[in-house]
Amino acid sequence: MTASSKIAAPQPMSFDLKGCHAVVIGGGSGIGKAIAESLGQAGAQLTLAGRRREVLDAAARSFAGRNILAHVDPVDATDLAQLRALADRAEKTAPVDILVNAQGIMTLKAADEFTPEDYDRIMNTNVKSVYFASLEFGRMMLQRGRGSIINVASLASFRGFPRNAIYCISKHGVLALTETLAAEWAPRGVRVNAIAPGFFLTDLNRDVMTEERKGRALGRTPMGRFGETSELGGAAVYLASPAASYVTGATIPVDGGFLASGM
Repeated sequence: MTASSKIAAPQPMSFDLKGCHAVVIGGGSGIGKAIAESLGQAGAQLTLAGRRREVLDAAARSFAGRNILAHVDPVDATDLAQLRALADRAEKTAPVDILVNAQGIMTLKAADEFTPEDYDRIMNTNVKSVYFASLEFGRMMLQRGRGSIINVASLASFRGFPRNAIYCISKHGVLALTETLAAEWAPRGVRVNAIAPGFFLTDLNRDVMTEERKGRALGRTPMGRFGETSELGGAAVYLASPAASYVTGATIPVDGGFLASGM
């Protein structure tokens, strides 16, 4: 046998998610909803999870109008018993191939104004729930030897931002978690990646960003505009799909060039 004959023929690149079951935590609104919609358009069966049933139901109704079917499963992802039950229920519906951790909260204050309660609330949602959701769904993926986990990181995974200390700490943690699990789980067939959105106006930040802060953000973004949440979907579909079969531990900025713009 020659050396060249040992090389497997390349597989056709595919972004098709038909037959896949995707669970999107935080999938009822904002970035999570946009990612869920894109996964559904690519053919994935959807489970939308989050705290507020009315928000999840509204998202599912909007998807139905686009011929995307989504199951709704309300859960507080910071409650580990509820998180474990969500994983078990989702798995009984169909084996979970894709997990998206899009849950996140943010509070803007000076660093010396945050309270211990603020710290616990932000870290529990942004780090603890992401970690344990990855473990609960990941153990099932590891048993099957396949799966894709996509975390929503942030520009705050790479930079510090004034009045955003705890959020920045939490998103640095998401980046570290993504890389650590990717390194541990790659030999067992599970890929772990992240998307780092730039400045998108969502329910999370629309009312807390001052005009001055918005101006500074646009001034640092080479494209000169805020992103549309629909522009995050392509990265998510890519990372979830067979087209990214050799991609793990990556964090893809979708930021209009913010990180590339340097100082």
